[in-house]
Amino acid sequence: MPDEQTLWRSMCQGDKAAFRQLHQAHVHHLLNYGLRLHGSLSVVEDCLQDLFVELWHYRARLSQPTSVRFYLLKGLRNKIKAQYKREQLWQASLEDDAEEWFSQYSFSLEPSAEQRLVELDLDAERREQVRQALEALTPRQREILYLRYFNDLSYEQICEVMSINYQAARSQVYQALRVLRTVLKNQYLLALLVSNFFL
Repeated sequence: MPDEQTLWRSMCQGDKAAFRQLHQAHVHHLLNYGLRLHGSLSVVEDCLQDLFVELWHYRARLSQPTSVRFYLLKGLRNKIKAQYKREQLWQASLEDDAEEWFSQYSFSLEPSAEQRLVELDLDAERREQVRQALEALTPRQREILYLRYFNDLSYEQICEVMSINYQAARSQVYQALRVLRTVLKNQYLLALLVSNFFL
């Protein structure tokens, strides 16, 4: 199978098979990410469909991204953020701006976090400690760790996806790991958590 960069170039030249392969390679992962940002499956599916429709429609004008995954994650996040803004317009009582409202999302590691806890075969007490550690993180910290360790995005790419500066991204990762260390107080569980959830 051709690598993603080759598929991307082929798609930009109108190769429908390459477009389908890119879609198949990323759709599940993007859906998973989108559901962490917005709880509605139908909204996330609509945003995903819009993203891929636009990708195909504007294919001739697209430049070659350094990372296809990064490009798609950023595009989906922007679509969901725009959706939040539209929803806000429907809720006249909300006076916050879209960015502030969007920042209140509840980025979750569920249900994969629960599945992984079960797979780790930890006793109930340790499962609860790991669950509490994950819940102690802010949504933004969970999202940054997810992008950094599940998606191998660089700090520069995280900054672009989340519209934050480099120092804020580094600081959020540092603070998230510090929270995990503080809550867990158990080096074995911390190592287990990091290796199974974020590496």
